[in-house]
Amino acid sequence: MVTIQDITDKLRRGERLTTEGALMLWHEAPLWLLGELATDRKRQVSGQEVYYNRNVHLEPTNICLFNCEFCSFRRREGDADAWYMSLDEIEERAKALRTADITEVHIVGGVHPKHDLDTYCAMIRRVKKALPHVTVKAYTAVEIFYMIRQEGVSVVEGLRRLQEAGMECIPGGGAEIFDASLRKRICPEKCSAEEWLAVHRAAHNMGIATNSTMLYGHIETIEQRIDHLDRLRKLQDESPGFDAFIPLKYHSRGNRLSEAGECSVEEDLRMIALSRLFLDNIPHIKAYWVSYGKATTEMALAFGADDIDGTIGDTTKIYSMAGGVERPTMSVEELEAMVRSAGFTPVERDSHYNPVERYDDDALKQEEDSDEESVIETTETEEIMDNKEISRGPKPTSKPTPTPRPKTTPKTTPKPKSSTSTKQGIVGFYQRYPIISHLILMVILGIVAILLLLGFLKQGTRHGKSIEVPNFVGMNIDEARQVADDESLNIIVRDSIFDVDLPGGTVVDQLPRTSTVRDVTVKPGRKIYLTINAYSRRMVDIPFVAKQTLRQALNQVERAGLTINELVYEPDMTSTDYVLRQYVGGREILPTTKRTAAVGTGVTLRVSYRQDEFYVTVPRLVGLSLQQAKSALWDNGLNVGKIVYDQSVDDIISRRQARVYKQSQSLGSRLGRGTEVTLYLSCDEQLVDSLSVEATKQLKALETKRRKEQEALKAQEGEE
Repeated sequence: MVTIQDITDKLRRGERLTTEGALMLWHEAPLWLLGELATDRKRQVSGQEVYYNRNVHLEPTNICLFNCEFCSFRRREGDADAWYMSLDEIEERAKALRTADITEVHIVGGVHPKHDLDTYCAMIRRVKKALPHVTVKAYTAVEIFYMIRQEGVSVVEGLRRLQEAGMECIPGGGAEIFDASLRKRICPEKCSAEEWLAVHRAAHNMGIATNSTMLYGHIETIEQRIDHLDRLRKLQDESPGFDAFIPLKYHSRGNRLSEAGECSVEEDLRMIALSRLFLDNIPHIKAYWVSYGKATTEMALAFGADDIDGTIGDTTKIYSMAGGVERPTMSVEELEAMVRSAGFTPVERDSHYNPVERYDDDALKQEEDSDEESVIETTETEEIMDNKEISRGPKPTSKPTPTPRPKTTPKTTPKPKSSTSTKQGIVGFYQRYPIISHLILMVILGIVAILLLLGFLKQGTRHGKSIEVPNFVGMNIDEARQVADDESLNIIVRDSIFDVDLPGGTVVDQLPRTSTVRDVTVKPGRKIYLTINAYSRRMVDIPFVAKQTLRQALNQVERAGLTINELVYEPDMTSTDYVLRQYVGGREILPTTKRTAAVGTGVTLRVSYRQDEFYVTVPRLVGLSLQQAKSALWDNGLNVGKIVYDQSVDDIISRRQARVYKQSQSLGSRLGRGTEVTLYLSCDEQLVDSLSVEATKQLKALETKRRKEQEALKAQEGEE
C-alpha cells in the first residue's frame, strides 16, 4: 500500500513522480505539503532565483478560422471589434518599440485565412529589420502546423524557413488539453495533440527552444491534466528542448464555456506545485502573472514557480478579453518587488534563460570620470618629472659657501611617505605592469562583489530564520494583525464569507494553514492570506438557471453566492440532468422574476432524468471538505443528507476545517437520483488521512474491475 509519506520520501530522494503518485498527491496531500515539496524541487533547479524579462506582445489579428469553445479572443472577419494588422503596420509597430528597453517580441494571434507561410516569414523579417537586437519568439504550434499544411511542405522545411526569417524560439500555446475526447469538445478544428507534439519535437531536434502549456480549470478532469503532463515529460525525455512549462488558468468571460466557472486560488497553487513535481525534466515553471494576477503569482513562487514572465507593456489582449488582468503591464521595479516580497532573488533573463547583465548609467559615468582623472594625474606626474630635469640646468662653476652647522650627532629618523608619493608609486606600477594591475583590480572587485552578494542573500532570504505559522482561525482580524506584527508576518485579507453564527471580522480560513500533526513554518515577512466573516450579510441577485444543464446551473448558483437546498428529480422522455424549474423559499423563479436573496440562501432545482438513466454511482467523498463533498454529490445527482461531526469538532470554527472521514453510502455503489447521503466529518487529521488512503485503494480497485469488465465485453463482442 503506497502512502503519501512513501511518495514524499521518494520525491525528496529525487525519484520520479508516477502518474498514480501525482493523482494521489492531488487528492490527498495538504496544500502546505505540496508547496514544501515543490519549493524544494525549485531550489534544486534554480536556487533562490526567480526570472523575468523585458518583453512585448504583437498580436497581428484576432480573426481566426478556428472557433474554440473556451476562446474569448477570436472574432470573425467583419465583427466590430475584430482587428487585422498589415505587414506595414506590424513594421511600424516594431519601429515604435525601438526606444523601449526590451529583449523579446512575442508574436501570437488568430489563424487568419489570408495568412500563409510566406506571410508569417515576412512578418518576422519586418520585426527583425526594425529590432535586430531583439529575440523573436513566434507562433504557436497550431499556427505553425496550419501554415505548413497550407504550404504543402514538411514540418522541418517549414520550421527551417521560419528560422531563416529570424524566429529563434516558439511559445507553448495551443496545447490546451491533449485528451482526444475532450479536444473534440473544446477545440475540434485545431490540430491534434500528436500534431502539436510533432511540431515541438521537430523544433527541438533542430535546436529551436520552445515552451509548453496546458489550459486548465474548465471541464477537464485531474486525470486528463496528469495525462497531459505525462505526454510533455515523455517528449522532453525523447527530444529535450522545452525551456519552461506554463499552466494557463482558464478565464470564463465572453466564451461558450463560461458556465463552467473558474477554479479557485487553492487549485491554481496545487496546479503550479504538481507541475513542478511531475515535470522533473523541464527546467522552469512559469506563473504567468497576466493570467493569475499579482497576488496569486506572488503566492505561486512559494509553490514551485521560478518565472513570472515580463513587463509586457499592455500589449496583449488574449487574457484581458477573457477576464484576466485588464491592462497587463508591470515595470521592472514592480516585478522585482514582487519577487523579493516572496523571499526570492529577481533575475532578469533573455528568451533562453541567460541572465541579462545591466550597468547603472551613473556608475558608468563615474568610472569614465575616474579613468579621465587617472590619465590627467599621470600626465601631470610626467610633466613634473620633466620640469625637475629642466630646472637642474648646468652645474655652477663656483662652489657656494656652506652654512655652518652645529656639531651634534644626527638622528636617523625614517621619513614618512606622503600620500602623493604613494599615489605616484601606484601610477608608476600601473604604467609598468598594466596587465598585472588589471588582474589585481579584477580580483579585488570580485572579492568585494562576492562579499556583498553573500551579505545581500543572507539578509534578503533571511537564511536560517523560520517562524511557525500561528493559527489565526477564530481570532478577530484586529487580534490577528497584532499577532502577525509580533511574529514579523504580513496579513492580507483575500476573501470574506458570511456565517450568521460568527461575529463579524472573525478569521475563518488562512493560507498557509496550520496542522495539528506537523509544524508549518515560513520565513519572516511572509504574507499570510486570510478569509474573514463579513460584518453584514450582503444581498445578491438570484440568477435564472432553468432551461440549461445541471452543471451549468450549479456553477451559476455557486458563483452568485447561493447554495443548493435540494435536487428533485422528475422523469422525462428526452433528457437527463436538465433543469426544468427552480424555487427559492417555495416560490418559483421565472425568467422575468427580479429578486434578491441573502448570500448562502438555498435554491431548489427540479431536474429531469430518463428512465434508463435513473441510477448513478456514488463518488468518493472521504478526505473532502464539507463544501467539496456537497458539490461532488450535486454533480452526481445526489443530495446531502445529515451532517454528523465527531468529538474533535467542538466549535463553529472547527466545523469549517473538518473533513469527511466516512460516508453513509459506500464508494461506487449505485443509487437512484436524488438519494440523500449522510456525511461524517472530523478535525482529526491522522484519522482522515488514514481513511483517505483506504478510499484511494477502493477507488483503484473499482477502476480496475470496470476496466476488466469493459475488456471482457469488447472481447465478447469481437467473438460474436
